[in-house]
Amino acid sequence: MLGRFGKDAGSLVGVEIAPDAVRMLQLQQRNRRWRVVGSAQETFRPPLGDEWAAEPGVVAAALQRAYRRSGLSQRRVALALPASQVICKLCHLPAEQTGGQLEARLLADAERLFPFPLEDLALDFQVLGASSVQPGCSEVMVAACRQSALASLESVVEEAGLQLEAVEVDNIALCRMLPQGELEGSALLRVEPHSVTLYDWLPGRVYQRRELPAAGPELAELLPERLQALLAEQHLPAALWVSSSLSIDPGWLQGLGNRLNVPCRHLPGLTGLEHVDGSMLLACALALGGMHL
Repeated sequence: MLGRFGKDAGSLVGVEIAPDAVRMLQLQQRNRRWRVVGSAQETFRPPLGDEWAAEPGVVAAALQRAYRRSGLSQRRVALALPASQVICKLCHLPAEQTGGQLEARLLADAERLFPFPLEDLALDFQVLGASSVQPGCSEVMVAACRQSALASLESVVEEAGLQLEAVEVDNIALCRMLPQGELEGSALLRVEPHSVTLYDWLPGRVYQRRELPAAGPELAELLPERLQALLAEQHLPAALWVSSSLSIDPGWLQGLGNRLNVPCRHLPGLTGLEHVDGSMLLACALALGGMHL
């Protein structure tokens, strides 16, 4: 199920289960413009944090309430797992191999690549393009997690009266929300009341997702210093896009860019979705993936 979209995937509802809320959104495309069919957000009080899986009944009830409030009729949904819960590896495989051959090759190497027994392995892959380090090979992103983890997630969704159709990795789904042609070398900062997450897509390595310990009232003061320390450990991104449901002062954003020596800009919305709340970014990315695949 990891990464698998059905033939009628355009009708899927994107769902994010965040530490502080459940968010869902469905899209429709008309005349090259996107339109939100329906959306809803149900807050956890108090926030469940990263251990929401330990409260399946609470999550299922929140999903059910959000679905009722959204007014949607479609019950098939796509969710994302945090990259921290999925093992991702960058592989270089012969370019002439087809999708079926690549899958067979990866399954044959699964025991070497991943610390999961084959009977409990959920695996997906994405061909990124020609390898820059091995001529004649393609660069392939491979993601794997435990099938039992997906089964628990599916159980929660079913308890809410919905049907889990696809599961993606959050940092791969969010690629769709970047401006066209801006993926390679970019980074995205998601700033929410209870979490700050940095995603980056630097060439030649596995996509990264890291939580920053800065949220709440101290955000504006502490975040630049912590982000600077984090970015000092790697090559700086070509650009840092910022998305948030919070109000971010343009002067603060400019100051952040000056301190990091990296252009920092608000993430623009897709055509027709310019005013979608920043908290809905991942749900929107999952819905968009259903429209494209």
